[in-house]
Amino acid sequence: MKNAIIAAAIASLLIAIPACTTVPSGIDPSYHTLDTSFLGTWTSQRGTTVTIDHLGGAAFDMIVSDGTESASYRGHLLEVGGAKFAEISVFQPGDKNEIPVYIYAMVNVNGNTMTHKPIRPEWMAQESRTLPDAIYHSTSQEQPGSGGVVVRDRSAMLTLLRKAAADPSAFGPAETLTRN
Repeated sequence: MKNAIIAAAIASLLIAIPACTTVPSGIDPSYHTLDTSFLGTWTSQRGTTVTIDHLGGAAFDMIVSDGTESASYRGHLLEVGGAKFAEISVFQPGDKNEIPVYIYAMVNVNGNTMTHKPIRPEWMAQESRTLPDAIYHSTSQEQPGSGGVVVRDRSAMLTLLRKAAADPSAFGPAETLTRN
């Protein structure tokens, strides 16, 4: 299950950001936002359970379970271009030669319904070509239709998120979760 979660996450979008900072976020903390409506336990239409707990400020802990296996992630809630994005950390470096890896998706809560919209890799590939500090890499050999972007600094990722927030075609099919 953990491999399935990671593969699904990579299919949504994989972002690697070279970092020389102690802030465990791929986006400048000034874009972090607090919205407690995201906290709690949610169930997807496929039966996956997602529990989101507050860690302070915009930081959260997320446990994803299919009933047999679970995986834990940490992340931040961001507000960029009038949209909220979940920034999920899937890898933090153990040494200075490694880079962190994040996944980004637009999220929205309306009452007891959360909508999760992954950024389409095809959109990210197209938009990355317009930025000198972003390089798209396909990972379709591991997961069909997947890929990610390596950016030189946070500002390039922020630019991509702003573009995504303004472009409805940037997102794949929405996943709907219901609060338990």
